[in-house]
Amino acid sequence: MAHGAPVTFRELCSEVLSNRTRYLVLDLDGTVHLNRNLGELLGWELGAYKSYGAQTIERLESRRRNARWLLHWREPRQLAAYLARAAKAWAVPGTHYFFWSKLASLSPWVRRVGFRKFHADPIRAVQRGVQTTLMDEIASVPAELLPTLMERVWRRHQDDQVIGADDIGWIRASFPKIEIVLSSASPKPVVAFAAERLGVEHAHWSTPDRINTGEAKIEALKRAFGTFGEPGVEVVGMSDTAHGEDHCWARYFAKVVDINSPAPFPLIAPVSSPLAEVHSAIVLSRRELERRMLDPSYLDPRRDPVKNPRRRELKHADLLGVLDDLLQGFNAIVCGAEQFANPADLAYRLAVLSESSRTHVT
Repeated sequence: MAHGAPVTFRELCSEVLSNRTRYLVLDLDGTVHLNRNLGELLGWELGAYKSYGAQTIERLESRRRNARWLLHWREPRQLAAYLARAAKAWAVPGTHYFFWSKLASLSPWVRRVGFRKFHADPIRAVQRGVQTTLMDEIASVPAELLPTLMERVWRRHQDDQVIGADDIGWIRASFPKIEIVLSSASPKPVVAFAAERLGVEHAHWSTPDRINTGEAKIEALKRAFGTFGEPGVEVVGMSDTAHGEDHCWARYFAKVVDINSPAPFPLIAPVSSPLAEVHSAIVLSRRELERRMLDPSYLDPRRDPVKNPRRRELKHADLLGVLDDLLQGFNAIVCGAEQFANPADLAYRLAVLSESSRTHVT
């Protein structure tokens, strides 16, 4: 289901959730906020605190708006220390992430090399470097400081919120049997703070020995909930699926929903999957909702133009007709897996074919 025109989060939930839904799994970064990664933003906030001190960043807060960087030109020494600290902490993991994630998403050749280098999709591997650096930065400051820094980040970007505490309360009132889980690759200070602000009772995050991404999110859900994965237990997942991080959800959930996504969920899943519905939606932020009261067509300028505002629903038979050639190619590769000398090449081909299923229906 492509929902077409922009909707509110509650409108989306009204169509996707039901009294049969047992678990709702929400991603955090890029999902709860439009185009905002709270873990990354906390990383920048920590750098500013270490370089300028608490009083200075509090005094400069009113002029920061949505900026990641805090460039205090009136204090050149502190500014130099700030830039040097950022380069020392983030240059290597940031460059690594940019190359194997951002660049790989644009270059099939780079991505294929990444599959061979990491023996899997490179985005999963490089996330560890970024998250480990963030956890090192977090560990270097007093624990009691972190809620204050997170409060500042949360307040600064509240207009970008797509999902708020009032929405979570509405879900509980409308569907009282649903257990809501916030699952993110970000570390505990980020995810626990967001869960508390949203009023979500269950939260899963990364630790130094386990990055909560991809299949790791599924394993955490299995450990936390005894009925997860049982036949007839409906699980709904909502994520921006940036770089395909949560695409594996389609193998385990009954319904998956990509929200404001640069990498929508594929339409191909294993026969064993309980997947029944795939949804794609443009979901409005607080700022957009407010601006649309005066200008009904307003969308955040960071968004790409809406290519097809028309609502489109394809049933199983419709998809089989559209994807027949693609499915035949997919199955042929699986059946001829022995022709691939390097298993990474097989994984790459299957990933690309699966992701291309979306282009066949747009």
